[in-house]
Amino acid sequence: MSSINTLRLAIFFSVGIMVAYPATALRCDRKVMSEGMRQIEIRKYCGEPTEKQERTVVRAGIPRRQGRTNPNDNSQQELLYNDRSYEEVVVEEWTYNFGPHRFMVLVRFVNGLVTDIEDLGYGFR
Repeated sequence: MSSINTLRLAIFFSVGIMVAYPATALRCDRKVMSEGMRQIEIRKYCGEPTEKQERTVVRAGIPRRQGRTNPNDNSQQELLYNDRSYEEVVVEEWTYNFGPHRFMVLVRFVNGLVTDIEDLGYGFR
C-alpha cells in the first residue's frame, strides 16, 4: 500500500471519529456523557467531581400576555402584557481531574441537566 493511500485512510478514519462523537462530550466508564443528561447519570459513570460550585441565576424570559374579563360586562376583555417573566435557575459546575495524562473537564448543569462540557487542559496528581 502506498504512503498516499495510507495517509488518505488515516484522514478518513480521523474524520469519522470526530463526526461520531460530539465535541461537547465526556467519556467515563466506557460511556459517552453529553448535553441533556442528568446529574445522576454523570455521577453514576464519572463518580464524584473533584470540585463543585453552585449558584442561582435569575433569567429574563419572554413577555407574557394575560387576559382578564370585566366582571360587570362579560363581552369586554382586557389584555395585560407583562414586560418580562423571570425565572430562577440553579447552575452547578462540576470539575473532574482525571490525572496528568487526561484533560480536566468542566461539566455545567442548569436545573440538573448538562448544558455544556468543556475541556480545561491536562490534569494533575
